[in-house]
Amino acid sequence: MEFGLCAWSFTPAHERAGAAHDPMTATGLAALAESRGLRAVEHGVAAFERLGPDDLARLRAAGLDLVVDCGAAGSTLSPVEIGAGVERALAVAARVGARAVRTTISQCLEGDRGRYGRQGWRDHLAALVPPLRRAADVAEDLAIPFGIENHQDLCSAELCWLVERVGSPRCGVVMDCGNALAVGETPAAFADRVLPHLVHVQLKDYAVHPTPSGWRLVRCAVGDGVVDWPDLVTRFDAGAPGVVGCIELGAVTARHIRILEPDWWATYDPRPFPETLAALRTLHGAARPAGAEWRTPHERGEPPEACAAYELAQFDASVEYLRTLAGRT
Repeated sequence: MEFGLCAWSFTPAHERAGAAHDPMTATGLAALAESRGLRAVEHGVAAFERLGPDDLARLRAAGLDLVVDCGAAGSTLSPVEIGAGVERALAVAARVGARAVRTTISQCLEGDRGRYGRQGWRDHLAALVPPLRRAADVAEDLAIPFGIENHQDLCSAELCWLVERVGSPRCGVVMDCGNALAVGETPAAFADRVLPHLVHVQLKDYAVHPTPSGWRLVRCAVGDGVVDWPDLVTRFDAGAPGVVGCIELGAVTARHIRILEPDWWATYDPRPFPETLAALRTLHGAARPAGAEWRTPHERGEPPEACAAYELAQFDASVEYLRTLAGRT
């Protein structure tokens, strides 16, 4: 498996701190990736749209694979607008020579789809099929795939259902590895289900902190958290050879997964109990001591210099871990 870097590992703290590279720009992110020997960069559609001819030429000359993110689907965006966003990102991807596009389909986080209700969530997924099918027609014409991400909202069965209903070889899955736990699944079980549809991977790990209603998932360096990376990368290499994984360290605010509350499960279909038990055991086994500090420097209100240093330290630790995992020097 080859590795890259996603912009959502960072925040605007780098610009505020006067850092040499601002990863909120496509060129700044590419410079960071190149300096660590990574293969790909993943950034938002607007960052690529802002590229002038000279910057685009430099980006192409670097030989990095590019992935274009549609950006988070707004809570007020309709399924039609989400599909139109994919079409916009595909057009940008064609202009910059990207290998893939990534989209989300809601702003639900922490596995909580309560704003929709059980039937409302099903209706939302069904309403996405026609606009995503239209986007798939564009993707097929451009020969550029797009993937739907599990953004702490979709479980693996729902994600596969949606992709299969769209029914295009250019519509697949972007798997965020750590986010599987946010919907009560282990990363391994999630990967096994979505592997036939896999377009791209986001490499996210989490430190796990217990609460009375579940667990807080807190960003950490890849290899420092709950995800079993040797097992997961082996699955990707066997089931989706050629897929690229981008380091995506994620939000600087903790995600509280209230999985031990009965209401949390209200929008989910029943699933085999052994699968749920495996996820709960994984979270329980990885839990940090009760009372341990879980807040990031950003949550503690520290200055931009401290926040940027924290992000870069996690990034560098992730790169070193992945090099070791891949047997690189």
